[in-house]
Amino acid sequence: MTEKKDSRFFKLISFLSLTDSEVLKECGRYDRMLAYAMVFRQLVTFIFTFMLFAYGVSLFLGATAAIITGFIFALTLFFLDQAIIGSDWALRNPFKSGIPLRSLIGLVPRIIYSLIIAIGLATLAEISLQSNAIDEQIQQESNVKNREYFAKLEAHEKELDTAIDVERGRIEELQQQIQTLRNQNAAYKAAKESNDTQSVENTLDVRQSNLEELQKSQQVLNAEISGINERLANAREEYDFWFNEALLERTGKDGRAPTEGPKYNRAVATYTDLEKQIGILEAALEDTQARLDELKPRIEAATSELNDVQSQRNQLVLSETNFEQNEQTITRLEDELSTATVALNQQIDRKQTKMDEYRVKLENDGLFYEVKTGMLRRYLALQSIHNDPVVGQAAILFSLLLKIFFIAIELMPVIIKLFFSPFSFYSLRMYRKMHIALLEEEGRLEEAKLLHAKSRRKRMQEAEDMETVSM
Repeated sequence: MTEKKDSRFFKLISFLSLTDSEVLKECGRYDRMLAYAMVFRQLVTFIFTFMLFAYGVSLFLGATAAIITGFIFALTLFFLDQAIIGSDWALRNPFKSGIPLRSLIGLVPRIIYSLIIAIGLATLAEISLQSNAIDEQIQQESNVKNREYFAKLEAHEKELDTAIDVERGRIEELQQQIQTLRNQNAAYKAAKESNDTQSVENTLDVRQSNLEELQKSQQVLNAEISGINERLANAREEYDFWFNEALLERTGKDGRAPTEGPKYNRAVATYTDLEKQIGILEAALEDTQARLDELKPRIEAATSELNDVQSQRNQLVLSETNFEQNEQTITRLEDELSTATVALNQQIDRKQTKMDEYRVKLENDGLFYEVKTGMLRRYLALQSIHNDPVVGQAAILFSLLLKIFFIAIELMPVIIKLFFSPFSFYSLRMYRKMHIALLEEEGRLEEAKLLHAKSRRKRMQEAEDMETVSM
């Protein structure tokens, strides 16, 4: 079982490498490993070529078409590469020293073919790897060429949007009116469900009474502050007067002799008493101002509560007649809104139709540049990237490295076989088999020539004998 499986595998390797299985079987492990290595390289190249070409084709074809096309292309290269591998044994003649000129001349077509395959695969790989940059380049070129086309389309669309904008504004206005009326009716319903008119009136009276009391308290405090300020101003004025009197009595600056008599003592006692009164008044002023500041938030809160109750009362004032009138108005506005919406949709449809007609007209005038993503278009976009002043140098270097990589893959087996690989027993046996076959064919040819000459002489002799008898 194992030998049979190995034998089938060996025959498969021989078929893929186009080698003589009988001759290869007589060779050693080294020759078999060479055959395995060649087949492995061939399979890796097939898989890589299939994935690369399928991906490249999938950029502008469907997945199924890309897989089929990639498989056919990779299989074609596989068979061509197989033919090249099958002739590797004939690159050098083991019975002659050096490399004959005839063999070198025979290598020229193979090298040219390998270069074509390598450059083609490198270009395809570059197109696939640079797909994002190529798509961006194609889009940029399309935008530049279609600039006039899109400008005219935009101007025509703005012209058509004028009537549509008017209709949209009317619809927004109707929607706003309907929402306002619905809010009014909703507020009326909420107020009617939560409160009745009598309770709201009572609450309003209470809130208003509380606010009036707070306002009266505020007025009293303001009057008290005003009185304190007035008393404080009078006290400070008297203090200044008696302080100056005491100073004049003590210094005699008004021409009088300086003295500290009864008048001076009375002045000192008076402004000292006034100073204490000023302190008491300032403390009273601060206390009254603090109470006034404390009262202000309460007044604001009471005012807010009163406004809320007043709003509820206003909502309740809205009679049932107004509620029904709002409902009728909402129905009428909804009908107008429906009509306006239908008219807007019709205008949008007409706009789309006119835009399509105008687009066709521009395309017929040759202003539209269709974005194409075929292989040739992508290749031209790749060349544009190479010519780009910013990224062109890096793109060219990347392309060169890819080409060198694929050329090395295609030509390395030939170079190794010619200059670095030793003679293989398979090559010796194949050359010997070929020479033996040539010698055998040459012997058979000589034998056939001798038989043909002998037969010819015999026919000529018979012809001469017939002529003699006839004479």
